Amino acid sequence: MRMEDFRLLSEYTNADNHCLPARIQQAKKANSVEELQRFSVRESIRISDSTLSGCSIYVDPSISSELRNKVTETASREGASLVEQWFVGCNVSHVVTEGTSIQRYLGYSSNLITPLWIIKTAKEKYVRRLVHMSVDLAKQVGLMLEDVHNGISGKEVIKQRVSNYPLDSESEVGYEERQQIVNSAKIGVRSRRGRRMQTCQTPIRPITPNNLLDCICWSISDSTSTASIYTDSFSVEDPSENHASIYFDAKGDGKDSEASFSNSTRPLTESEKSELIFKNHFLTILFPIDRFSEMGPSSRTFFSHNGFTCLQVLDHIHAFYQENMSRQEIEVAIHSDSRHADRLRSVYSSKERTAHGHVMFKRVEFLGSRTSFEMLKRVSGENNSNVYELLIRA
Repeated sequence: MRMEDFRLLSEYTNADNHCLPARIQQAKKANSVEELQRFSVRESIRISDSTLSGCSIYVDPSISSELRNKVTETASREGASLVEQWFVGCNVSHVVTEGTSIQRYLGYSSNLITPLWIIKTAKEKYVRRLVHMSVDLAKQVGLMLEDVHNGISGKEVIKQRVSNYPLDSESEVGYEERQQIVNSAKIGVRSRRGRRMQTCQTPIRPITPNNLLDCICWSISDSTSTASIYTDSFSVEDPSENHASIYFDAKGDGKDSEASFSNSTRPLTESEKSELIFKNHFLTILFPIDRFSEMGPSSRTFFSHNGFTCLQVLDHIHAFYQENMSRQEIEVAIHSDSRHADRLRSVYSSKERTAHGHVMFKRVEFLGSRTSFEMLKRVSGENNSNVYELLIRA
């Protein structure tokens, strides 16, 4: 047998369809190519139909397991890739979160979404709208949310109440409540420290107003709900008129002036009551104690996570004067010269005092008629600009 015959035999054994005509083989190859093209088109259509194709998604662990499973299943079906771990600077396009966990990602992740956003996007087959903000603004929003959260926690833990007992008496605070108070204080300190580090703000001397509440008309012996605000009594008057008669009548009986005075004030609105008038966390007030200022003021420092509103400051002032005088204040006050001091000396030496063991004498009673609120005036000095003297008059 010749070599050519072996070659033909080899080609015959290796060929699957050696007996088929050449045209049929070419048609079969063309059909295979067409089927492959159809598959590629179907696959590209399927990928394009996946709404979240190309997205990388991290689901916050605080989300419930049932909802988490639904989100991951929906995201995977829509073409998204799931990321198991998140850290600052990681390449994750979307973070699924809700509730208080949002604060963790604000300013560090471009797209914060809720589980509902994922589900609605998959259902409606289009990517729902996202709201964007700058990195620094997002961090500011995060700090504000943290302040609000800490403020609410502090209010739940720290109950401010007016006691009928002297200040130096030991209050009944349980161990668990003290632990909660300490934990709340630690959270607040870390928050303020973190804010200073992030915003590079370490003010040695904060800018604070010279006067606070200088437009308030109020008697500190009355409830804060009676506080009003001064208005411009000349705004609707003829400027050519003589306005001296508005405040001083010829007879000097004060009747006309009192009527004019009442007309120049109006009640505080709700927005004015809730207005933030002092942004520092600490506020120290120097309270007058006696009628003629022989004794000098008594100091009290207050704390608030979010600063102090108008009504908060008024409440602190009213509460202070509704308290009973402390033992130290009474031991000094009995040496002062006023008819209110005479009353105090009488109560101090009475048999009832001996029976009770301490004197019950409210601070507002020792002031006498000196209860008309004027303003809080800032005290200069090395005090971080948060010390204010309360000015009141008879």
